This record gives sequence, structure tokens and C-alpha cells, in this order.
Amino acid sequence: MKNIVINESYLRKLHGTYTKQVDEIDLMYGKNYPYGSLPDSTVDITKQFKLRIGPKGFTEAEDLTGAIDVVRAGLANRLKGARTELNNLEHGIKFLLADSDAVEQTSTLSAEQFEYFMPKAGG
Repeated sequence: MKNIVINESYLRKLHGTYTKQVDEIDLMYGKNYPYGSLPDSTVDITKQFKLRIGPKGFTEAEDLTGAIDVVRAGLANRLKGARTELNNLEHGIKFLLADSDAVEQTSTLSAEQFEYFMPKAGG
């Protein structure tokens, strides 16, 4: 029978990892980044890109810009969702660290006992 060890140093390591990841997302999400050689050429993942490909009515270009925007919006949503999840994990670990009695009790669980407390996937 394997034991899962959850101790203070491991939780502090996880907390640091999650904090760093949240900070990295915050540094880039919703910021303007330059591209190309024109001064006003910037891109922000949270907003539709300013793309000019061919004249109005050039359907292939319009389809391409639409497809790019679908990918951009999906990526922005995934980053936002990841930040929320990481932030929740960060706060959960912070709570565990503040409640040292709970951490000490958790660290003595066997893998089977730990599994009892985990949510079940599926139906």
C-alpha cells in the first residue's frame, strides 16, 4: 500500500508554482503586443485582431480572418479559465497551509483513504 505524502514543503512548492503561473497569465492577458513594422500594429489576445487582407468582398480573406478570430477567442477563453483554476488551487493550498492541523492529518492518509475524499468522474 502506497502512502501519499502531503507535507508543508510540498504544499509551499505547489503554492509557489501556481502563484507564478497566475502572475505570468496576468502579465500577458489583455496586453497589447507589437507586430509588424507599422507603429499602430498591435495585437491583444482578448480583442479581435485588426487584419486587412485584400479588398472588401474578398470572401477567402474574410473567411480566413473569421477562422483566426475563432482560434483567438478560444485561446483567450482557455487562458482565462486556466487562470481561474490556478487561482482556486493557489487559494486552496494557502488555506491548507494556514490550517496546519488539517495538513498534518491529511499527510497520514493511505492512497485508498485519500481516494475516498476525491470526487468521482462520470456518472
